[in-house]
Amino acid sequence: MVTAQRFDKLLFFDIETAGQYKDYEDFQKQDPLGVGIWQKKWEMYLQKEDLSLPNSYVAKAAIHPEFGRIVCLSYGVYRDGVMTVKTISHEREADMMPLIYQLFAKASERDMIPIGWNVKQFDIPWINRKLLVHGFSIPSILDTFEKKPWDMKVLDLREMWRNGSAHPCSFEEAAYAMGIPTPKDDICGSQVHMEYWRGHVERITKYCEKDVSTMIELLKKMSKL
Repeated sequence: MVTAQRFDKLLFFDIETAGQYKDYEDFQKQDPLGVGIWQKKWEMYLQKEDLSLPNSYVAKAAIHPEFGRIVCLSYGVYRDGVMTVKTISHEREADMMPLIYQLFAKASERDMIPIGWNVKQFDIPWINRKLLVHGFSIPSILDTFEKKPWDMKVLDLREMWRNGSAHPCSFEEAAYAMGIPTPKDDICGSQVHMEYWRGHVERITKYCEKDVSTMIELLKKMSKL
């Protein structure tokens, strides 16, 4: 799957996200323009999921970078049998983005390969859009625009685990199948928004770091390392 030599070049990462505002009422008070745009999204897509307009914001804002914020980014490497996991987090997203940019810019210079679970469809688009919002360019290892799949250096553990299957599979299910303790033993992604607005950032950070550690263990087992 992945050789030990190549494993040392991998940058594992994961982000956790929350809505920009605590709830729909707060959203209405602070961002009338955004509320109008969100209502259009709800009318076109979200009301089909049997969510009221106020509930749709709490349930779905964290999925959309235009209406949410990055709470933290955890990243890890595994070299010479040693796992190192660290986290970038700050009360203000604007203060996080220079550090996130530097992380991936340095990884680009070192010709590292980014890897994570569902990073092609979630984490990388989120990070790239937020980098643009905050005035940064996109580091080369995250730049997927107009690249053919075989030209992208990104590795997605979800794709690797599914092996072409059309059936969905969660990260927790893959860990379970490989005999790895679940990283969802405290909270899960759907709870991050509420936990963030309750002030439990440290709890979210630990959850994010457990995800990264589990990714490393999953690939080690898949690669028989």
